[in-house]
Amino acid sequence: MKSLKILFFVVVCTLISEGILAQENKRLDKLFEEARNDYAANRYSEAIKTGTQILQKDANYAQAHLLLAEIYKDMDSTRLEIKHLSKAVDLDNNPLIDFRLGEAFYKLGMYSEALSFYEKYKENKTIPEKRQFLLACKIASCRFAINSIQNPVDFEPTNLGEQINTPNDEYWPTPTLDGKHLVFTRLMKGSGRPQEDFFMAELDSFNWENALPISAVNTDDNEGAQTLSADAKILFFTACNRNDGMGSCDIYFSRLINGKWSEPQNAGAPLNTTSWEGQPSLSSDNKYLYFSSNRKGGKGKKDIWRIAFNGFTATGLPNWGTPENLEALNTSGDEISPFIHANNHNFYFASDTHVGMGGLDLFTATISENGQVAELKNMGYPINTHKDDLGLTISSIGDIAYFSSARESDNGLDIFSFNLDRGLQPRAVTYIKAKVSNKTTAQPVMADIELVNLNSSLAEPRIEKADINGEIMLALPVGRNYAFNVSEEGFMFYSHAMRLADANSLTDPFILNIQLEPIEVGAEMDLYNIYYETDSFAILAESEPELQKLVAFLQNNSKLRVEIQGHTDSSGNPESNLELSKLRAKSVVDYLAENGVGENRLQSEGYGDTRPVATNETVEGRRLNRRTTIKIIAK
Repeated sequence: MKSLKILFFVVVCTLISEGILAQENKRLDKLFEEARNDYAANRYSEAIKTGTQILQKDANYAQAHLLLAEIYKDMDSTRLEIKHLSKAVDLDNNPLIDFRLGEAFYKLGMYSEALSFYEKYKENKTIPEKRQFLLACKIASCRFAINSIQNPVDFEPTNLGEQINTPNDEYWPTPTLDGKHLVFTRLMKGSGRPQEDFFMAELDSFNWENALPISAVNTDDNEGAQTLSADAKILFFTACNRNDGMGSCDIYFSRLINGKWSEPQNAGAPLNTTSWEGQPSLSSDNKYLYFSSNRKGGKGKKDIWRIAFNGFTATGLPNWGTPENLEALNTSGDEISPFIHANNHNFYFASDTHVGMGGLDLFTATISENGQVAELKNMGYPINTHKDDLGLTISSIGDIAYFSSARESDNGLDIFSFNLDRGLQPRAVTYIKAKVSNKTTAQPVMADIELVNLNSSLAEPRIEKADINGEIMLALPVGRNYAFNVSEEGFMFYSHAMRLADANSLTDPFILNIQLEPIEVGAEMDLYNIYYETDSFAILAESEPELQKLVAFLQNNSKLRVEIQGHTDSSGNPESNLELSKLRAKSVVDYLAENGVGENRLQSEGYGDTRPVATNETVEGRRLNRRTTIKIIAK
């Protein structure tokens, strides 16, 4: 009888306990519903408080752990997210928690941990097809990151100093082609709303001078993410939510005319649309503007595009071609922060979807003259980290990179530079800086400038015009040979040879003071881009652009009679040099006659090494002495 009483007591206690537990579960379920409603209404603090209360009563309440993990993910509190996901993974057999843990560890740059959870999730047989691709990318990124950390690239950043950096944020550095100025964006945080403006600093020997605002361009609105033309006379930049805007953010421009920046204007359609456009980068030959946009017709969220820039219309507005999506660069995610190096071949951008270290990584690629993309690769660790890395620009020489970072947290974002790893350096660029004037009056001449790539018969000559001061600046990628011609109606034209095919590390620019000689009897012009086979009078194919220029000059001045003179340096036998110079001059006369110039207007003479224009003791002097001269003998 006693045993029956004991059994009855146990049963009653069990039933009471189960009832209490059921009531407690109902209370917790009700609390969880409250927490979920608070989360849905973005009342995060209330949802966290209630979720924590649930776990104090039942530490194994899996749904509360998952809800708190979701809240902390939204709040970017990744370590707390991992804490609750790690609890939930032992309480809930949902394989998606493994993927979530992989994502969280990857976000923190804990690649080995992330990889183990990604691979565990991969064992699941019911992964949606869309996530299968993402999973494969993340596994590849983890393996890439682990290997990159074990094999870092050279990276020793240097703060540019207090003349540029302040307690405010400085970012988006843009060096000029000659490396003597740096334009950047500064976010000033005063008593009012934060204000983005442009500043420019000048390099004095080895130090930057105090940066000054570009007041003519800066407004009460924000300006940022800028690019400069090679001659630093065109500024394209990003501005948002302006009265004349076409979309949320548009690209604007300002021009430096007579030493003053023009009032900024919207750069117009089809560059700008009702979508987001920003972060322009102008090629050094002014042919293309690269930019990022989330417009329709793209491959992902924000894509890299380019558009042909055909100069300015008569009304002063940019003349655009058709926008072109650079599909080989773009993914389903974001590609932003484009930068085309001054050589117009090496390209840099940021992506959050290509295989990388996490967040936005910096990538490099090459772009051919016809727009084909190749050699796309991640720039490596520690240039890239698990955080967002973007806004990289590189000097024209290709050895120094500029970027912004908050690594010195007391000052917010500062601008840094670093020596670029040799494996990441673009092909170097030098430049021509020329001033054209009338030799007789010394007045500036707005002459036509022609730059011809002699290494490519397919490349179109670049045609520009000197400004009102007779000045022009052009980028010259090394590794090529160029013919540089300057012409203006009523003047003899100017010829200069730039032999850069073998100058792998040339950094010295061409500073030219060009004095055009008016067309008069006795006037002469030396041509340096007519080439012959060694010790021969046979004209080489690369002479064609210069010879055609000469044909056009004589056809446009049809009454002129000229003497074609051949000159050599002093190397070799004087008699042989004299004979060779005569034969070469005759070869030019024959070419001109074959191309429609009347033979009665032409005569030839060779002078060997008897009329040098420079010393024969140096390589450069001998090059200047080897020339073809055109002299006017009647008009």
